[in-house]
Amino acid sequence: MTPAPLQNTPPKLAVVIPAYKETFFSRTLESLAAQTDRDFKIYIGDDCSPHDLKKIADRFSDRLRISYTRFTTNIGAKHLVKQWERCMTLVQDEDWVWFFSDDDLASPNCVEVLRNKLKTTNGDVYRFNTCVIDGNDQLLWPTVPGPDFESAEQMALNILLGKRGNSMPDHVFSTDVYARKGGFVYTPYAQAADWATSIRFAQDKGMHIVQDGLVSWRLGSTSISSTVSKNRPETMLGHYCFIEWVLGHFKYLQTSPGDVNYEQIRAAALINLKTVIVYHYKGLPPTMYWSHLRFLRRHFDLPWTEAMRHLASIVTWHWRHRPH
Repeated sequence: MTPAPLQNTPPKLAVVIPAYKETFFSRTLESLAAQTDRDFKIYIGDDCSPHDLKKIADRFSDRLRISYTRFTTNIGAKHLVKQWERCMTLVQDEDWVWFFSDDDLASPNCVEVLRNKLKTTNGDVYRFNTCVIDGNDQLLWPTVPGPDFESAEQMALNILLGKRGNSMPDHVFSTDVYARKGGFVYTPYAQAADWATSIRFAQDKGMHIVQDGLVSWRLGSTSISSTVSKNRPETMLGHYCFIEWVLGHFKYLQTSPGDVNYEQIRAAALINLKTVIVYHYKGLPPTMYWSHLRFLRRHFDLPWTEAMRHLASIVTWHWRHRPH
């Protein structure tokens, strides 16, 4: 796939923040206030937080255009995608949406280089390169730059194989593609929902990387991603839903393969399932052994012997790495 031809339309940008936590919220807004291009509007969707997020936001009213909305019910704890959806309803006439978070940081040039990229390309979805930081803003994992452009199929294959970073706060997408593709992909606890949504939005025009901007994604003790091992059965269901979605979404490759074919996606999805269970969820609870086998049989059409080997490799890893 090659990039679509340029359309010369002035981009209007909304920065949408589904907010709940206060710990790093001021730092997040400070990173946005430090942008070299501040021609954007921030929409804060307060997920019925116990903290006074409005008080924090008001401190930036002289430097940022902020629209603050407090929702009366909390839904993000279990249904984060639904919180994303209702935050999207806050957007007004903007053409582009940067879905940020309440604890990550943006390099000062993000909006400027994004706007330049939008002027010279015609995609549906863009993303910044990402590094991972801790609660003290210290670097945990450096940036692994992606290519300037790749098809949705190439991107999906690389995401499944762990060769691409991908998270909601590094995404910028058009309001047009959001409506055209039916919004976000839902999974329980939003597990891999950012991956699936990225793949969906990139289907027609591929994914563009804004190389010179950087999002610092915070791995903190209060994020869903940092606590999944404590609530594995429920959160893991979200990743099984993602794998099922991927296998269904890419069925068109069975009849219309391109630079990636369906068997490559299927094989990568099986690798991804094992890798995420082992390294992200820290193993598979015994209560899920049978359901895991049935999932492999139903969605990958694996013979019993092969499904058992897949399960055994996960169990073996868990026992070798269990705390002593």
